[in-house]
Parts: sequence; structure tokens; C-alpha cells
Amino acid sequence: MGLFSGKKTKENSELNAFMGVGTEYKGKLDFVGTVRIDGRFEGEISTEGVLILGRKAFIEGTVRVGQLNSCGEILGNVQVKEKAVFEKTSVLKGSLDTPVLVVEKGAVVEGTIRMTKGAAIETKPKVVSANFGGGIKPVARELEVAKTGSDDSGA
Repeated sequence: MGLFSGKKTKENSELNAFMGVGTEYKGKLDFVGTVRIDGRFEGEISTEGVLILGRKAFIEGTVRVGQLNSCGEILGNVQVKEKAVFEKTSVLKGSLDTPVLVVEKGAVVEGTIRMTKGAAIETKPKVVSANFGGGIKPVARELEVAKTGSDDSGA
């Protein structure tokens, strides 16, 4: 996974929080950046950032994240804005909504999967216009119509 490598990319950026094996938490977790969970979590997780689940992780509830990298187990509804990766040891029982999905051989996904085009659908398209003519108005021309031998004009 490259989590602790020296390179800083969006997928393996600095770890903001870590919930280790043997840790249990119930409630709501909102965070910025990257969080790794190796323990047990019950409730709601919400972020625009990255959620990393270790092999011993067990999540029960609702997960809404920017990116998901899972080696653990999730029981519930998952919404991923950018990309969901389920490695060979991961299990998902529930629903998944994501634009990009990677499932390694050995991973278990039970439930519904909805592939969307992501955030692009939710935002309005930007309209860009430019006038490079320096005030020159376009000239209107009448379109020429090709005549065929079947027209009734008699010409």
C-alpha cells in the first residue's frame, strides 16, 4: 500500500489519525486528510479525505469518504466520491456507491454496487465564452439548398 513510504501523493498522504487493533469506538467520526483504522468502529464515518482499513478493521454503519482503501470488513452502506479499493482480505456486506472500483481476487463484496460518474454529476457544468473578434459582428448568410431532380419547383 505504501502508506509509510517517503513519497507524498493524494493516496498515501500524511496520516492524520490511527485507531489500532483492540480499539473500539462507537459514534460519529468526521476528519480531514487520511485516517487508518485497524480496530472496531460502529457508527458513521464522514470525510472528503482517505480512509484506510487494515486487515483487523471491522466497520459497522455508514461510510462516506473521498477515497477508500480496505483490507478489513465493512457491514453497512458505503459512498465513495473518488475511488474504492478492496484488497484480497477485505469484505463488504451492504451497498457501495463509487465512480471507480478496484476489487482484488479474494475480496468479498455482497450487496448492491452502483457505479456513478462521481462529483461531475453533482456540479453544474461551467460555461466559458470568449470574444476574440474585437467587436466584429458575424455576417448572416442565407444557406444554399441543393436541388434534386424530384423537387416540384419546375426549375
